Amino acid sequence: MATSRIIGNWWYQPDGQAVVKHSTFETIFYSMGSICFGSLVVGPVILIRQLSVLFRPNSDEASLLCLHECLHCVQTCMTSCVDSLTESINPWAFTYIGLYGYGFVDSGQQATKLFQKRGWTTIVSDDLIPNVLVMTSLVIGGVTGCFGYLISGMHSLHVLSIDQPEIVSFATGFAIGLAMTSVLLGIIGSSVNAVLVCFASSPLDFERNHPELSHEMRSAWREVWPGALDMVDLRINLGMLSSSGAHVPAV
Repeated sequence: MATSRIIGNWWYQPDGQAVVKHSTFETIFYSMGSICFGSLVVGPVILIRQLSVLFRPNSDEASLLCLHECLHCVQTCMTSCVDSLTESINPWAFTYIGLYGYGFVDSGQQATKLFQKRGWTTIVSDDLIPNVLVMTSLVIGGVTGCFGYLISGMHSLHVLSIDQPEIVSFATGFAIGLAMTSVLLGIIGSSVNAVLVCFASSPLDFERNHPELSHEMRSAWREVWPGALDMVDLRINLGMLSSSGAHVPAV
């Protein structure tokens, strides 16, 4: 969440001072309750959402059997409840809290409404970056575990005084590497989420404060998601015309 505040300050106020210290202070003393509550509920809700994919009804199937129709109704009800739950409880709530200071549930709802308004629901539902970060953490944890395994095999180093020190050394190294890497790579994930939320809510500020980066980002998005930035480009063009004093036609 402190990372989101830092990205937000850089996004809106690029010349701000003492950003890291101020963001850390606000996160600890003003948002700790939302962080604790969100940390308790977000993980289980994400797991439930992933499991609900197995129970989502298939619209292509058609049957007049009473049992099938009842099952279809139950599946629809279950998935609707899960979707309603994820609209309020999702990882984007942490980013919204860091940027704008809402409560956890309100932040999740505001983030969902923002992406729905932009038509980016499919884009933000892509778990590519989190999956890559998790795989990277597992690989680094495995390498750290192998390093511990090699050290424990050296006869000159008495690491452990148990029957199978190699397994314990590998497990310890794996746990330490996984924990350390998850914390460090979590900063990358939080930064990406903050950039997406800021880009969805205030693309004009990004264009004004960082025009080169804004151009590069919009060009990359057009290649991957054609048509997703039509409204964003319109807002940026109208905003730049208004700031230059030119006549802005009614849309």
